[in-house]
Amino acid sequence: MLHRIVKYGFAAVLLLGNVDGIAAETWIAGWQPASPMNTPRAGAAVIEVNGVIHAIGGIDGVDFLRSAEYSRIRPDGSLAPWQPSSPLNEPRGFFDAAASGDYVYVAGGGNGPSGHNLLRSVERARIQPDGSLGAWESEQQQLNLPRRCSKLFITGHFIYAVGGFGGTLLDSVERAEILDDGHLGSWRLLDDHLTVPRYVTAVNETADAVYIFGGHDEMGGAGITSVERAVMDKHGGISVWRQTSPMTIGRFALAAAAHGNHVYALGGLSVATYFDAIEVADVDSSGATRWRATTPLPVPLADFSTVVYRDNIYVVGGTNRDGYYNGVASATFNKDGDIGFYGSEADAKRVQTRQTTATRPSPLPNGGEVLEVLQSGDYTYVRTTGAAGELWLAGPHIEVVPGDRVQFSRGVEMGNFFSRSLQRTFPAIRFVEQLEKQP
Repeated sequence: MLHRIVKYGFAAVLLLGNVDGIAAETWIAGWQPASPMNTPRAGAAVIEVNGVIHAIGGIDGVDFLRSAEYSRIRPDGSLAPWQPSSPLNEPRGFFDAAASGDYVYVAGGGNGPSGHNLLRSVERARIQPDGSLGAWESEQQQLNLPRRCSKLFITGHFIYAVGGFGGTLLDSVERAEILDDGHLGSWRLLDDHLTVPRYVTAVNETADAVYIFGGHDEMGGAGITSVERAVMDKHGGISVWRQTSPMTIGRFALAAAAHGNHVYALGGLSVATYFDAIEVADVDSSGATRWRATTPLPVPLADFSTVVYRDNIYVVGGTNRDGYYNGVASATFNKDGDIGFYGSEADAKRVQTRQTTATRPSPLPNGGEVLEVLQSGDYTYVRTTGAAGELWLAGPHIEVVPGDRVQFSRGVEMGNFFSRSLQRTFPAIRFVEQLEKQP
């Protein structure tokens, strides 16, 4: 067998052929577009159940959503057209879903202006024979703490909620028993806490452990690199949380995946920089080891979701400086744990074209007049006035004075942000990846 690596821009291609002239098979380190959702969704709860992907709630760039939709995974890994599903009882975003038996459960999240309404409520929906979800019903037992951006996982007959934001960043864990009728018992806060508070983090499970990746720095706008895990037992209990090898990139609003003996951290944010970077680590009895880079996302993304089904991985929705996405991308894994797919050289060239287009800079959509400037190391804080009213912005260092005009990318808004360097709390501030002085 002959092996040949060909590079098309960002796409590394492995050609497999033989000397007898049989048609070559091409490994492409890239992603393929899949059937898009009907609605842009960031901060949605996305889950696969019995070969069906459900995208529930989230935010479309304007409103928090009640709507849900689903798509069946076809035998060849492609996705059927998305269809509407039963709406939630209340709009929510930045939350999670988990499935057990005949039901899908969602818990926590936020809604209202900038997600300021923090939710404790829990809903469940029955999984229908055709793979869709029945009507959502509110569970009587609610979380002990409101949790926006918390994560859920199930082991045994218990459902767990970890971390999030409930007025402050949370390191607490609570769980409820899944009863015989599918309802949940009372939620109970556990004595064992996470090793650090985890907000806008990612969670994924391997065969015997649950991992939590990254999150938001407790006192600033940066992402953290730390990863921790707890070992699950067959009775639904978990061990004490312990740190394992950290990621190479600090990030929050990321996604995570697991396949074989590998775990993956995908995309995310730090301050206002969106990442397309994906890193992968081997896992063994001691946890994650040897993080390394693998195929990047098609575009930088945050607040998106991943689904792994058999040997396929799907990236669903999300947001970046250019807007909110309804797009879905798919790929598979090779024996080394890298992400890509098998196709023709024409497919490889299409991947190159998409990636080249995705990396072209977009025009900055916003502008305003500078009213006040605060400099802090590598960052510039400016108070501006423009079409959106008065805004505090934080972005890369630039030299401006009151009266100058600036243009800036869409950015990420944060409420009650405390700057350690300035020793100042901003009721609302928008972190932007690009901040430029207009001529």
